[in-house]
Amino acid sequence: MTGQSAAGAPHDPEAWWVFRGPSDLPAPPPWRRFPAGAGTAAARAPYLLERNEISVVNAALHLHRPLLVTGRPGAGKSSLAHAVAEELGLGDVLRWSVNSRSTLQDALYRYDAVGRLREASLRREREASHGSVRRPRAPRATAAGDIGQYLRLGPLGSALAAGRPRVLLVDELDKADIDLPNDLLVVLEEGEFEIPELARLPEHQQEVPVLLSGSRERVAIHRGVVRCTQFPVVVMTSNGERDFPPAFLRRCVRL
Repeated sequence: MTGQSAAGAPHDPEAWWVFRGPSDLPAPPPWRRFPAGAGTAAARAPYLLERNEISVVNAALHLHRPLLVTGRPGAGKSSLAHAVAEELGLGDVLRWSVNSRSTLQDALYRYDAVGRLREASLRREREASHGSVRRPRAPRATAAGDIGQYLRLGPLGSALAAGRPRVLLVDELDKADIDLPNDLLVVLEEGEFEIPELARLPEHQQEVPVLLSGSRERVAIHRGVVRCTQFPVVVMTSNGERDFPPAFLRRCVRL
């Protein structure tokens, strides 16, 4: 912690900070060192911040606005998201690595329709091979429980649905399609999105448990709409390879 004054003292210019920034740790002993392959060292290198940069990070946290971090490749920009998550106790970082083929739906959710159809076909074949005679099921009687096995929220969808603040890392956003940055911020500002496959279910099947990204934890989706109750900490990185629209930049805190 910087400064010698008591935390919260009126003369302490950093009293409003909730994030203090990563410190430079001593080198690990030989038995705790890991081989650094291509890109590994850069991924683990801390993103060291000046005092004014720490203030920018804290401004984004207080304003609940996305933080756009721009810098050269290998500077450790993505490690800032991990530092914030660790210091504030927000759990594992939800990471979305963007490329030229990325779409907004990739970040929201994925639905394995082919897998669901295949499983339904195999189920019918097993029943036919056993010669089982069953009473006809009510149409879509088990649709809610069944469809939830083939849906998984993406990093952005999980960040919105978690019910507690999570850190979302949108890595290398400058590689995205030209419309993706603005589409992303629209979802963040609205704080909700619809999953049509769930919204079409009958009225009596309103809640479906769906897996969160990178986890076995499930969250109940009500009437096919994911609504944010705790705004996530959003860290977006850019290598500066392209310019973003002015409207996008106005909605971010830039570092």
